Amino acid sequence: MNEKPSVLTPTLTFAGVIPFVIAPMMKVGWIALPGITPDTWLWGYAVVISAFMAGAQWGSGLRYGDTPSLVGSNIFALAVFALALWGRTPTGVLILAGLLAAQLLLDHHQYRLGAISTGYWKLRCTITPLVCVALGIYAWTAS
Repeated sequence: MNEKPSVLTPTLTFAGVIPFVIAPMMKVGWIALPGITPDTWLWGYAVVISAFMAGAQWGSGLRYGDTPSLVGSNIFALAVFALALWGRTPTGVLILAGLLAAQLLLDHHQYRLGAISTGYWKLRCTITPLVCVALGIYAWTAS
C-alpha cells in the first residue's frame, strides 16, 4: 500500500471540507445560494460524504475479508441516511458529527489491519475534527 498519498489526495480531501464550512455561513446568512436552504445543503452533502466514506470502508472490508468494516460501513451509511430524513435538528447535526467521528474509529481499525496507509490515516485524523467543528458550529447557530 502506498504510504504517502499523492498531492491530489490531500487537496481533494481538504476541498471536501469546504461545503461543511459553508453550511454554518449559510445558516447565519453570510452566504446565500439560490434555491437551496442551509439544511438541505448540509444534509445533502453529509449523505454524499458519509456514503462515500462508507463505500471506501466497504471496499477495504471486502478486500481484507473484514466483518467489522463490512457491517460498520453499512450501519454508518444507513444511520446518516436516517438522520437526513428524520433528524434535521441541531441535535441531529451533533449526532451526525458523532457518526463521522465513529467512521474515523472504523478507519483506525482498518489502519491497524493494514487496509489503509499511514498517510491516509493521518489525513483522516486532520480532516474529521475540522468537519466535526464545522458541524458543531452549525448546530450552535441552528439552535
